[in-house]
Amino acid sequence: MVFRPAGEWRKEPNRGANACRWGKGRVLMAASRGVIAFCLLGAGSAAAATVAVQDIVVTDREDKDSVLFTADTISRLDETSPVEAKGNVRAFFGEQSLMADQVTYNPVTDIVTATGNVVIYDADGQIYFAEAVELTGDLRDGIATNFGALIAEENRLVGSSVVRRSTGVNTIEDGAFTACKVCREDGSDKIPTWEVKAVRVTQDKNEQMIRFHHATIKAFGVPVFYTPYFEFPDPSVKRKSGFLAPSIGNSSRAGFEIELPYYWAISDYQDVTFSPRYTEELGTLWKGEYRINTHDGGLIVQAGIIDPEGVVRNNSGQIVVVSEQSQSQLNSYMNNAYGDVGPRFHVFAKGYREFDGGWTARFDIDHVSDKTYLRTYDIEPEDELREAIDILQPDRLENVVSFTKLTDDTYTDISTIMFQSLRGADDNDFNAHALPRIRHERRYEMPVLGGDVTFGGNFLMLNREEGLDSMRAIAKATYDKVHTTKHGHRLRGFAELRGDAYRYRDSDLGVQACRNDGRTSNVNGMIVDNYDLCREFLPRDGTDDGYSVTRFLPTAGLEWSFPLAKFTGNASYIIEPRIQLVASPQEDFTDDIFNEDSAFFEFDAITLFDWNKSTGFDQWEDGQRMNMGIAASANYTNGLNISGAFGQQLRTEDSLQFDEDTGLGDTNSDYVGEINAGYGRVFSMTNRFRIDDEDGTLRRLETALRGRAGPFSTGVRYVRTEAFEEINDQRDENLTVSAFYKITDRWTTGGIWREDLDEGRTTTQQWTIQYSDDCTIFSLDYRRDNRLADGLEDNESLTFNVDVIGF
Repeated sequence: MVFRPAGEWRKEPNRGANACRWGKGRVLMAASRGVIAFCLLGAGSAAAATVAVQDIVVTDREDKDSVLFTADTISRLDETSPVEAKGNVRAFFGEQSLMADQVTYNPVTDIVTATGNVVIYDADGQIYFAEAVELTGDLRDGIATNFGALIAEENRLVGSSVVRRSTGVNTIEDGAFTACKVCREDGSDKIPTWEVKAVRVTQDKNEQMIRFHHATIKAFGVPVFYTPYFEFPDPSVKRKSGFLAPSIGNSSRAGFEIELPYYWAISDYQDVTFSPRYTEELGTLWKGEYRINTHDGGLIVQAGIIDPEGVVRNNSGQIVVVSEQSQSQLNSYMNNAYGDVGPRFHVFAKGYREFDGGWTARFDIDHVSDKTYLRTYDIEPEDELREAIDILQPDRLENVVSFTKLTDDTYTDISTIMFQSLRGADDNDFNAHALPRIRHERRYEMPVLGGDVTFGGNFLMLNREEGLDSMRAIAKATYDKVHTTKHGHRLRGFAELRGDAYRYRDSDLGVQACRNDGRTSNVNGMIVDNYDLCREFLPRDGTDDGYSVTRFLPTAGLEWSFPLAKFTGNASYIIEPRIQLVASPQEDFTDDIFNEDSAFFEFDAITLFDWNKSTGFDQWEDGQRMNMGIAASANYTNGLNISGAFGQQLRTEDSLQFDEDTGLGDTNSDYVGEINAGYGRVFSMTNRFRIDDEDGTLRRLETALRGRAGPFSTGVRYVRTEAFEEINDQRDENLTVSAFYKITDRWTTGGIWREDLDEGRTTTQQWTIQYSDDCTIFSLDYRRDNRLADGLEDNESLTFNVDVIGF
């Protein structure tokens, strides 16, 4: 063993671990009681003893008041002289144990001295290391010099001396702590990424805290911060209250900002994190998170509120940021008719509760004070709620409360759904809220005919503060059976009987897309009411204030497919032609039914064989049609795979149920297809497209490429949607490129670039550089947003984040 000065790392004893620690010298542990018991184990143990074996007390290991020793040899001079155990010595006292090369027990003083590769294992899992120790029977109290401790497997606490008490409080002089590795794989010394050194360290096992007095924090061996007092939870504790790593940044909109979270472990099943964010220009955002998890439910709430600075309403009543404008401009805004902006806030919440009888209550709440709040303060859900909303292109937020019951054959759902639009042109008074929506389905197996029959119902009530209110009730029965012949032909038969009943009220007031709210436009020098221009596209020309309508919707169909496969020594090939025939009455309900749940859907290779392609119930695919296509795939043993599909719909008559822009409705639909390819983890491509059936124009293209070559990885996503010229001559074209390079095992850099090709502008630029090792993650992020959000200027931000393991 090579000793080093106190406060430096050395390799641990050869006990199967390849770690390093600080310290040298011997550990003296004093006081307490205990009966010492010896078992003579190992070759030559009896021959080496110089007193009779009967003079040595032997006690069962399960006796909690005794210490059991095992060793290669044990010797003793007389009844009052020390007992010496040598070679692979192990001592056990309850759940504590000691390992050493040599142990000497003095029965007069009740002191045990251990030397050579000493390792002490505490009942709580903590491990101490030393070269020599002196202690009494229960191994609990004592004094140590130049000791080292391993806490929670990866955390190391050392000092020049320590006083250990049975009260659970250890006091270390000239202490140091780190969760980083301190030696390389070859055993050589390594400066830890970070460490905390202090004049005195207190390890309080009762309160589960480690406290530093006159502490210096070092990064890569360089002092970076001093504090007279510093504490954090003991790393062996999974949950403990305390401050978390801060986030520091600067942006053109908010100025300098810092976020310092504090974690409060209320109990084993609930906690709170307070994360106030101070910004130089916009004020302090008070935000936090509450979590609770029990045997029959759970809840997560993330919320924040701010009394804004540098944010007012403009002359149109919209909330805007004016922090970069002159004081006179700011005063002008503040004195206008709209006045100050009140508190701004957000609430993101999700939870569930299970009840007897198989019922489960769930809720998902996303609500903000105003449309520009999320972008102004760069707010997004965190951790478990991160996917709750699309922060890249926020469109609208949903608030859902539901009661569901699911069994092997039934499904019941009772929900309320409320929406909040974040679009600048939308009026939230015209947003429809489902109060309530009720759905129920029950499936039966048909032993005689085969297949399954499903009976179901749906009730929906939509309410608006302004505009149309409606009620809808639906009842349906569906039959579905699949049969495969002995030659491999796959046949599917299906049928549905469905009846709908609608009741409308205030339908003359319009809906969000076409609302009767007094807005006007200048058309060829004439002021025209916008609602008059729009209502001819509404059912019954938007003039009927209330009416009822019913419809009967039967559908039947047959589907055939024939998968063909070929296998060779290094590849497998599959090709599958598929034809689907569907028959429904040729009826047009567009002049009676408001289409509110099927306004947006995508006709592509994925939805080609949906026999009713509408996404909801209001829109219904009518007429006699044939969906036909072919799919093929090839998979090679070297990791290469290629697949694709192509198809089209043919109809006996045109349908008025679909806008021409969708590519459906004509006797010949647009062509849809997809091409996919991949090569292990090196390369992948997905490509979906829609081609005009008359002139071959590419109406939609969505391509995603991902590649990896050594330390370099990249991704490209391109989306292009082109409308028909006779409708609105509009193109939507976007490109997103990402690239990341792993410079070393610890350093990574890369970025993301988003481009609006139709408008010819960059919407997002993001660049990051990150360092990560076994105990630390440093990241520096630059971001520029130029999404032309209402009232918001471009924003550039630079953020520095530190995630330190062990605190």
